[in-house]
Amino acid sequence: MSSFLGRSAALAVVACLALGAAGSWAPPARAGEAIFGYVYTTDLLPKGKSELEQWATDRKSQAYGSFNAYNFSTEYEYGVTDNFQIGTYLNYTYEQANGNSVRGKTEGIDLSYKHDPNKPFSGAHVDGVSMEFLYRVLSPYKDGIGLAFYAEPEYGPRERGLELRAIVQKNLMDDRLVLAANVWVEAEKERGSNLIDPYDTDPEPPTRTMDKATYAEIDLGGSYRFASNWSAGLEIRNHNEFGGWTLLHRNQDHTAFFAGPNVHYAARRWYATLSVLRQIHAITYSEEQDHQRHDGLLYGDEHTRWDGIRLKIGYSFD
Repeated sequence: MSSFLGRSAALAVVACLALGAAGSWAPPARAGEAIFGYVYTTDLLPKGKSELEQWATDRKSQAYGSFNAYNFSTEYEYGVTDNFQIGTYLNYTYEQANGNSVRGKTEGIDLSYKHDPNKPFSGAHVDGVSMEFLYRVLSPYKDGIGLAFYAEPEYGPRERGLELRAIVQKNLMDDRLVLAANVWVEAEKERGSNLIDPYDTDPEPPTRTMDKATYAEIDLGGSYRFASNWSAGLEIRNHNEFGGWTLLHRNQDHTAFFAGPNVHYAARRWYATLSVLRQIHAITYSEEQDHQRHDGLLYGDEHTRWDGIRLKIGYSFD
């Protein structure tokens, strides 16, 4: 775990220092530009401006076999005012899995409760549609620190929920270094999969019931603009899940940690960001969740080893 964190941090730092010498001056990021894969910032689109953004995330590898859940989001964003932005997006998934679970069966994340775990799986589905509302209270360029609040309702055949997020941003070194922190909570109803507890000698068959859950997460990120079009940095996530709609510790299922580097390129009208995050540790708080651990990491219905490899491409309609 520590060796991976060290390599990730070293990669980001070395990239920043080595390539930073190529450009001693670098302008601030374009408004609305997503410089992180997972961490949100307080940079919004100006009033009347709009943007199309495509996300592609590979949640890759579980305990055994092969597993790839390719999650896609196609989003349109619009600046209502300089401090208020809205967006809508479609979420969809293509998945390939074969013998991926801790018991060597094809089961778990996004797999239908009806799928035979003894057979490989390959298929696509629509997860649902989402809206986003982002309001900025403070700007890091005008107020010394950025503060914004975000709400995202989601509705679909497999997932329904509401996410609330607080975003803090601090710029340093003439806006070349961006530090950001997010705290978010999501109450969700999600359809169950075909996952079976490997230690249950008389398991009940999986059903299509939609289960209640609450997620709470802290995301941290740093990105350094080492040349006029390039940034690189590091992201860290701490994800927590609770049974039902509560944040009480007695209802907590697990906590998991993810970290990895990112790189960002921006042109005048478009940008691309790549983040690569790996699960580095997980702690479980129930016997059922503990049975889905392998080599210190949590799998099952919850996470993957690479969670995930995310590419964002944005195009501005200036």
